[in-house]
Amino acid sequence: MVLIPVAVALGLGIVALAVTRFELFVASILLVRASLDAADLGSTALDASGAISVLFVAASAIWLLAQRSEGADPSPTAPLIPPVTALFACALLSVTVSAHPLDSLFEVVRFGTLIVIVSVLGRLIRDARGLRLILLVAIGSSIVPILVAARQIMGEGGVFTASGLDRIRGTFLHSNPFAAYLFLMITLMVSIYPHVERRWKLALVPLTIACGGCLIATYSRGAWVATVVALVVIGLLQDRRILWMLGGAIVVIALAVPSVGVRLSDLSESQKATGAPGNSLIWRFEYWREVLALQDNPVLGIGFKEVEQSLTGAKAPHNDPIRIFVETGIVGFAAYVWLLLTLGLQARSTLRRAPPGISRGLAVAFAASFAGLLLLSLTANVITQLVILWYFVTIVALAMVWSPASDPETAPA
Repeated sequence: MVLIPVAVALGLGIVALAVTRFELFVASILLVRASLDAADLGSTALDASGAISVLFVAASAIWLLAQRSEGADPSPTAPLIPPVTALFACALLSVTVSAHPLDSLFEVVRFGTLIVIVSVLGRLIRDARGLRLILLVAIGSSIVPILVAARQIMGEGGVFTASGLDRIRGTFLHSNPFAAYLFLMITLMVSIYPHVERRWKLALVPLTIACGGCLIATYSRGAWVATVVALVVIGLLQDRRILWMLGGAIVVIALAVPSVGVRLSDLSESQKATGAPGNSLIWRFEYWREVLALQDNPVLGIGFKEVEQSLTGAKAPHNDPIRIFVETGIVGFAAYVWLLLTLGLQARSTLRRAPPGISRGLAVAFAASFAGLLLLSLTANVITQLVILWYFVTIVALAMVWSPASDPETAPA
């Protein structure tokens, strides 16, 4: 009775903002998107994230058309548009062979939002003010999830219990996407830390430590490994001292947080007494075999999201390459590889042309987050977790736009 009228009022306010100040509209979405999955009002089930996505796509389409009619310069993120569009087209084509076309179509439409995000952020970040705004709201989006996670750590509910461990999930529906989000935030903040003013460093340090503590409490091993890989990349590209700090932090965590060892030790258990898989990694290997067995149309696949509809338990494949191949076939897998290659080439190009300063920090964040996310996609469902793609694409857009090659006159010192 209280939350629904408030949500409606906020929705009307966001619509008004989209019409009058589109830049602030996008910034507002980035600021709150990480907290929207918690908006579940029980039986009413208000899908705030879905409503925001629809509103964002509609407003962005109008704004992009206006930009085109005004003859705006090509977007620096334009190289990403063809492979993303190709993957979207392959997913849309797979709907024609899906046994549950409506479910597949809904998932394809959600994924299509990624095209709009890439297009909008590439055109929106044009000067120092736009850079500061988008960077600030991306980092600021972590505050509410951290506060909610802190309450969960203190035992006030909201945890997800697995293998005898209470795993926090913040404002997310599950611990794994929350951990993936924290990995991106840690990567971004550590990368830009050497290049910001002292007052911002004083804010970044506690935020990074808080994100690290929450990441540990998610007990998400895939995100742990992704974060370590990202920090190693940052250390190699920017500051070797990070490697020593990372090694010391791992030793301290192993000694001070015994539950981390418990979480890692079950990897040696191959089978439980009940006959069930001894750990989630063994379960994944067995589940991947079941998923691959579904592939009966190598060209077009079986349909987007069809794996969850076909197998008992309605679980996603927990592996993006396998999911893309099974659900969209060879053509979809080729588009997926094209997207990964494009991201890798753009990360290398951005690193090469980025001068010292915030541009260099953002380029390092792009390369490090891509490396970690690429590894995480082998054991998680990254490609269909739109909230994770929102913040990854934000890092990518900030890095690609803010370089002398894209706009030498406005590049900062």
